[in-house]
Amino acid sequence: MLKTCVALIIFVQYYAIMALKAFLDARNLELASKISKGYSAEVFLVCNKHGENFALKVEKQKSRRIEMVQKEVQNLRIANSVGVGPKLLDFDLQARCILMEFVDGKPFSKWLFEDAASKRQLKRFLKELFLQAKKLDRTGLSHGQLGGKGANILVRNCLPVIIDFEKASSNRKSKNVSQLQGNFLYSPHSRIAKRIKEILQN
Repeated sequence: MLKTCVALIIFVQYYAIMALKAFLDARNLELASKISKGYSAEVFLVCNKHGENFALKVEKQKSRRIEMVQKEVQNLRIANSVGVGPKLLDFDLQARCILMEFVDGKPFSKWLFEDAASKRQLKRFLKELFLQAKKLDRTGLSHGQLGGKGANILVRNCLPVIIDFEKASSNRKSKNVSQLQGNFLYSPHSRIAKRIKEILQN
């Protein structure tokens, strides 16, 4: 019984690897490097023969998320419909992967604390960020992870790109704007809120 289970696990893993290889080969893409990793998935930088870069999110074999790829694709399509998030380019359910636009940017907190954002840049950034959050609210899509350190917000050319719609949902009340306000503007315990206040008051 144990041998059978081990053999099955090895087969499933091999099948997923071969499906991923077939997905990349069919699009003339090559893995370049790992961008990030989480509990359920890893994100890789992939490129084509023309030197164009893309982001490939691959669900881990040990992931317990139910239909993770399907859900993120659905959520990203909703976000893209209002001009939010990295562009969805392709996906494959067998390979359990999603091909997206590569966002060449920095995490929001790193930009805020290390790049010495000017008052003008920060105002422009926040205006665009809240506009994107408002657009998501209008679609009824709750991102759910826009607080904290802003890990799911990248900064490209001093403008925000909201990423990682894996845990977003249309089944709960969408409060993207209020979540951002609470964490980035009003929270007395947030380092980010404190830093934003410091820059805007200068």
